[in-house]
Amino acid sequence: MDYMKKFKQFLAEEEKEDEKVEYQHGEEELGEANVTGNLDGGEGPPNTPYAFGDDSPKSKKKQKDNAEAATGYAMVKDSLYKKMMSMIHETGQLNETSYREYKKDPTSTPQQKVNRGIHEVNKMLGLMEKIVNNNIRLKTEMGVNSNHFWKSTGKRFAKINERMTRIANRLKELSQ
Repeated sequence: MDYMKKFKQFLAEEEKEDEKVEYQHGEEELGEANVTGNLDGGEGPPNTPYAFGDDSPKSKKKQKDNAEAATGYAMVKDSLYKKMMSMIHETGQLNETSYREYKKDPTSTPQQKVNRGIHEVNKMLGLMEKIVNNNIRLKTEMGVNSNHFWKSTGKRFAKINERMTRIANRLKELSQ
């Protein structure tokens, strides 16, 4: 019981201390706070003339000039590697980029190019593995027999097996 009395006494003291606190402004003095009200000196939307542009050469030049003026750095073109990978992701096919152009691309070092290439191979293999696993599951759940495949599918299995073996050997060579 003694603890309850002490606790009630403590609470009463805390309430008294809260009443002693004086605020710099009374509640009636405080108005609505607005942090964007005077952003550009007046009412209306913020004044940002180059916030939205189109793909016209004039707009791209303004964007480039503004970026270079703001940062002090020159903008560079997209690397050949990025262009090549975006083509793969958009079309699903590798663009006919020559090795000579890939090698001369100055935007990244040879080590970066190899590392990015291995990263992309890993992602593609993950996607391939997912497709194969889904089809194995479908085959077992639906009871599809191997003799129900088309002739061309059997030939593709053999070609894929050869290619995977060749790629595995090339990866071993690359890793050493």
